[in-house]
Amino acid sequence: MNYNLIQNSKFKIQNSRKAFTLIEILVAIAIVGILAVVVLVSMTASRSKARSAKALASLSSAIPSMVSCWGNGGDVSSPSSGGNICSLAASYGQWPQTAGDLSSYSYAGSVSSKTSWYVMLTSGTDDRRICCNSAMNNCKLLDTASAACSATNPSY
Repeated sequence: MNYNLIQNSKFKIQNSRKAFTLIEILVAIAIVGILAVVVLVSMTASRSKARSAKALASLSSAIPSMVSCWGNGGDVSSPSSGGNICSLAASYGQWPQTAGDLSSYSYAGSVSSKTSWYVMLTSGTDDRRICCNSAMNNCKLLDTASAACSATNPSY
């Protein structure tokens, strides 16, 4: 058999395996990198919203204790992380902790009067403020850390 004839013929068997070029590999790596950056950026925004939701829920849970304290003739203590809410007894609960994932939040407010009070938690890191006041008798997440919060503002 003449092997030269087979090698030179148009029926020559070609290598069907094709390797990726360097450019194709670099493009694929660039696409994966861009997707990773997009996911990480969206995760950061989600974490900020989650911290705000946790702070809102925590501070909202203190409102019934405040109302109960005033209703039983006690004084509500100034808001502070982990401090007792009511002067009557520790059983009324404590102000929510601003530790761990809420460590960027800090308290402010005035709770000296049961008819005109406000408490706020502010985070400069997340640019958020949670405001609870007598006008709403509830809490609300405000747009920015510099948004106004007082006994009458915001209201429903």
